[in-house]
Amino acid sequence: MSRDLKFDANARYGAALVGVLFAGYLSVATDYSAFVQAANYAGVLGTDIPAVDLFEFLLTLGLFVTAFSMFPASAARRLSAVTLTCVVLFLWATIGIERGVGNVLEPVQLWVFVLDQGMITLLVALGGWLIVRERGYAAYAVLLLIVVPPIISRALIDSSVTSGAFTLAKIAAVIVLGIGGAWLAAMIDRSVGARRRARKTIADQ
Repeated sequence: MSRDLKFDANARYGAALVGVLFAGYLSVATDYSAFVQAANYAGVLGTDIPAVDLFEFLLTLGLFVTAFSMFPASAARRLSAVTLTCVVLFLWATIGIERGVGNVLEPVQLWVFVLDQGMITLLVALGGWLIVRERGYAAYAVLLLIVVPPIISRALIDSSVTSGAFTLAKIAAVIVLGIGGAWLAAMIDRSVGARRRARKTIADQ
């Protein structure tokens, strides 16, 4: 007889991992930034469908929250990851809407940089993952990788690539940086832990 399937810690870890990856993919592949345009120009743009734009934004938010909530970690860690997700995405949408109506203008290049959708996606996905995985403080240095997507975006725009190539390049960059950053953080954690154990061993001798 087959054993009963249980949603244990290993299953929750696997489900959370898939959820974060899927949410990260949708976050950068789906142009939910149209939600900001819909909030500003609802009823003005002929091709605009505000309900769909809002659904895409809430779907991305919901997937991240669900994935981090089911992770086999302490409640405090899971709550911190969910809080990061909500704060970053809602703040992104709020500033984007304010910029659209002209309340936030200067400096333009700074806002274009910090509101880059690839950067926001990587901050939420990688930042939340570091929290629930209980990485040490040194491992958070990998969050410096979030500045790469805006740089790539600027380079692609200056190169006048097609919209399809632009989207594929952004998706690839975020996925590679996200997975690479998670592994790099694990390596940093192991390295720091090994050095601490070595120092403790020397001190005990």
